[in-house]
Amino acid sequence: MIRLLAAVLLLSAAVVPAARADEPKYTPAYGKCMDGPQGQTTMGMIACGAAELKVQDARLNRAYQGAMKRMEKPRQKAALTKAQRAWIAFRDADCASYLDADWGTLARIEANSCVVDRTIQRADELEAYRQSH
Repeated sequence: MIRLLAAVLLLSAAVVPAARADEPKYTPAYGKCMDGPQGQTTMGMIACGAAELKVQDARLNRAYQGAMKRMEKPRQKAALTKAQRAWIAFRDADCASYLDADWGTLARIEANSCVVDRTIQRADELEAYRQSH
């Protein structure tokens, strides 16, 4: 199973096009973790993802607090809070849909990657939220 997973990852890496501007931007530490020995096992990949999520979640929280500071009125802050709570519920439900015991260990990696990717995207959005107004 591990050899099959490694083969799939190697093949997918060979056919992945260059990164696009709208793709999530991972930290260099995540790339180093995934390229190292730890990133060669399922549990290692999950650990790399968990470490990246911790960093990106902190970034998301900073971005949210920054966006809240740019709001002038309580109703604006309430609207952003409502949107953020809805986004968290969506992210968690959407990414949970990738996880099914019948799909093997790769499903857990995909579900974890989904959470990290969505968190990076939302942090990007919140960092730009109301910046030009």
